[in-house]
Amino acid sequence: MPHDVRVLGPSDAPALHALEQSVTSAAWSVERLAHLLGEARFLGVGVFSGTDLHGSVTAYTIGGEAEIVNVAVHPGWRRQGLGQVLMRYVQDIVVNTGLERIVLEVRSSNAPARGLYTKLGFMQVGLRPHYYADPREDALILAWTVPVVSASCCAGSSRLINNHH
Repeated sequence: MPHDVRVLGPSDAPALHALEQSVTSAAWSVERLAHLLGEARFLGVGVFSGTDLHGSVTAYTIGGEAEIVNVAVHPGWRRQGLGQVLMRYVQDIVVNTGLERIVLEVRSSNAPARGLYTKLGFMQVGLRPHYYADPREDALILAWTVPVVSASCCAGSSRLINNHH
């Protein structure tokens, strides 16, 4: 299983383009990907085995949230946990950069993806009727919000610990 997960840069555009071509007929061009991967408001994350890119997540980071535009895992590498590894990595980036949530759309019929997102804590927040074409299908809008730890939950814990010494 690939172990190297990292943020993608412009030099990864050819590999990302090839991966996207393996999963969709609507892959973005190498030039567009290289441009986007060089922008601060765009995030690309990939999982590699050596120099081979097997999965990716791309997102725009705007207004306190990451909007996932594509999750892609090469057909030969599916059902091996790569999607979960990638999404957890993106969740960590969101937490560590001070963003508040992740939003994405998923085909209503895509049970494996929906199961993954539910496992990762995503909740349905909306519906886009007839969002997808070929075949025409609704999109579920899912969101994951960064967990907030209340300061009041732990405010007395240091006093309790210190009182026992």
